[in-house]
Order: sequence, then C-alpha cells, then structure tokens
Amino acid sequence: MWRHALVLLLGWCGAGQAQAGSPVGGAAAPSLADLVESARQGVVHVRTIVPDSSRGRGAANAVLSVGSGFFVDRAGLLVTNEHVVRGAVDIRVRLYDGRELPACVAGLDPLTDIALLSVKAGSPVHELPRGDSDRVRAGETVVAIGSPFGFSHSASAGIISARERVIERSEIRSEADLPVSPSDNYSFYIQTDALINLGNSGGPLLDRSGHVIGVNTAFWGRAQTAQGVGFAIPINIVNLLLPRLQKEGEAPRSYLGVQSQAVDFALARALELATNNGALIAGVDAGSPAEAGGLEPGDVVTVWEGHRVQGAEDFKIYAQLTLPGTRVHLTVLRRGKITERVLTTRPATGSKPPAPSPLDCRQAAPLPALPSGFEAADLSAGRAKGLLRDKAVRVSMVSGGAAADAGLEVDDIILRVGRTPVRTVEELYKAMEAFPADKPIPLLLRRDGADFWRALPRQ
Repeated sequence: MWRHALVLLLGWCGAGQAQAGSPVGGAAAPSLADLVESARQGVVHVRTIVPDSSRGRGAANAVLSVGSGFFVDRAGLLVTNEHVVRGAVDIRVRLYDGRELPACVAGLDPLTDIALLSVKAGSPVHELPRGDSDRVRAGETVVAIGSPFGFSHSASAGIISARERVIERSEIRSEADLPVSPSDNYSFYIQTDALINLGNSGGPLLDRSGHVIGVNTAFWGRAQTAQGVGFAIPINIVNLLLPRLQKEGEAPRSYLGVQSQAVDFALARALELATNNGALIAGVDAGSPAEAGGLEPGDVVTVWEGHRVQGAEDFKIYAQLTLPGTRVHLTVLRRGKITERVLTTRPATGSKPPAPSPLDCRQAAPLPALPSGFEAADLSAGRAKGLLRDKAVRVSMVSGGAAADAGLEVDDIILRVGRTPVRTVEELYKAMEAFPADKPIPLLLRRDGADFWRALPRQ
C-alpha cells in the first residue's frame, strides 16, 4: 500500500560536486551495468509507518509507505522526499547489502519536498557523488534507481527530456496533500523519460558518469496512460539546503523584496531584449535588499552568484534558498547593457518552520535496531493456557519489512529467541536486543499446532 497515491512520485538529492555529463578527469564513462552496480550500494529502500487517524487508534490502523533515498555522506546521512516520511512514527531503510536500519529525521523542508535522514550503520556507507544540475543537457543519458512499487534497487535508463521544466505541483499532486499553499511551493524540475513510478520518490537520478543530478520526485498524472514523463528535483537546489538541514533541521528563507516574472517572446520584443532567458523584475519593495542593491523594474537578472538564471522560477529558488545575510553578485541586463549588482539578503519574516517530526534526531530517543514490520502482544491467559503455558506472545501486526520477508503472520506464537524462551512482549524485546547485532535473529514460532524456525535480519 502506498501512501499519497501521488501523481508526484517521490524524490530529490545533493553533496560533493563534479561536472555533470562528463567523466571526472576525462576518464571513460563506466558501462551502464557498472554504473548501476556501483550506485546501488548508495541507494536505500525507505519504509515508514504512519498512523491513520481515520481508521482509529492502534498499530493495526497504521499505514505502510515506501519510497527511496540515497546517502550524501559516509557517516549515514541520506536524502529522500519530505512526503515519504511526513508524520512517520517508524522509519526503516534497507541497504543494498540487505541490512535494515532504523532512521531518524535530521531535517525537513516541505516547500522543496526534501528530507534529510540519519542512520547508524556501524561502518562507512557508500556515498553517491553529486554533479552539477546546471550543466546537464537535454538528450544526455540518465539512470534512475529506487523502489518502484516496493521492488528495491530497481534501475531504469533514459534521457533528459528537458532541463528546466516548470510544472505546477497542484497538477501532479492533489492540493490537499501540499503542506502549504501552492504558490509557496517550488516547481522546477528536470524532466526525464527514464521510468519513474510510485516508490521511486527520493531516489537518485544519475548522469552517465554516475553523479547524482536530481532526486526522482514525480510523474505526470493528468493522463493515466502517460509513460516516460517523470520529474526530478535538480541536485543544485538540494545542495543549497543540505548544510542548514544538517545544522538546524530546517532551512530558513531569505527576503529579497522583488516581484519577478518570466520573459515570454512578446515581452522580449516589446522591451527590446536580446533573449527571453532570465527573470524580469516587475516590482521592487521600498527599503528592501533589492532596492539597496540597485535593482529596478525592467531589469532582467541573468546570473545569480555564478548560477545562470533561466527564468523566474529558478530566480525565486536562488533568492529564497540563499542563506540569509549572504552578499550576492548578480548579472543584470538593463537597457541592452550588462551590469553587475551586489546585494545582501535578509531573513524572511513570517515564514513558519516545518511541523516537527515524531522521529526528530534532536529530540526522539534512538530507535531500537530491531526487525521491522511487525508488532507483538501478550496472549490472553485463556489462550495461553490452551498452549499449556501460563503466558505467551503472539504476533499482532505484520506490515512489511523483515517480518514479511521472513514469513511471519498475524497470530503466530513466538516461543523462543534463539535458545531463550519468551513469555511476554517485554521478554521478547529484551531477548532480541541482546542478540548479536551482526546476525539474523532466529525465532521459534508455533502456527496451527506446528512449530518451526524463522530468521529475521537483526538490522
């Protein structure tokens, strides 16, 4: 079951930079098979449990959601989509080597749909290198890796269909699903025909040299028969967010004090502009950083601190996501001449921080590294007596994860953890926590009068 039957799939990304579209140091690009084999090691399958208040209280009324993610450092930080983990009370990530680890939320940015998670893997993980999404070109080969419909570490290949596609998020995801008003959301994507489906959200879009250039996030849903129309958040946007998400858990916005719009063909002719690229300034607030920096209505901003400004949408992204208090150099086209302007951004007022996650790394107690996907309950005295025991433990819920993979079913009786008999839920969890962390947990179960063993991954 996939929460948010989004028409916006799940994803975005970011970390150390290299030129996208060209191998590092001029070396030959790896084969697609080698690229996928290497990149899979840094991609994770994300599984969350989210309470469903519409179905009442209790674990049995929780909803299982799946998505994808990828590591952005070797210590265990990983990127996924914010909507993949929104409201989750349990987050587990499965690595390519089969380990399943609990994760907490290190940072959230609902406006861009980016979340930063943290896991304790016990050893360095495989960090995916990040490219430069400003340098990608339509027609370049790309690879998407993720967990479509729960099939973890699946790969699909295609090309970049368009580099800077502006799509209203309300058209690819219901407005009820947006955490804020549509006008506050960012809708600037790389379009690809590499197949992206439900469960790919949060996984990487890789260039031909294996560098992440985007986070797979959405697919076109206005036509049910649409194929090969997927969208990824450019990695450069994620790179702007990551330092603040890691340090503060959120990314406060900057205030510039301008109104801008795209330059269409008619406006370019009317204003005698040589190009329709850039962001056309329509208004400047009195006393704003933009006014102090000398911007005027009619100016066309073409470069923001070294980043080419294609249109009003990416200008909005750079203006708001740049760290407050930063001195920024702009290239401006004014009356047919190129001029330079310098301004200093201010903290935006009135912006609300994201709702705290129940699994905030700064507040939540560390999750136990136990097998995921099931819960247990003490058996009633009458039913336990029927098993010739005074107490017993039953499996009360199976929602996926290691438990489903190992074949556990609701109403299975748990008799032993390894050689340790268990009679209560407390004894069960103590025995599992005490079991060696590098080994699967053997459980002796009883089902329909027959006893048998099952092995669950410890992490």
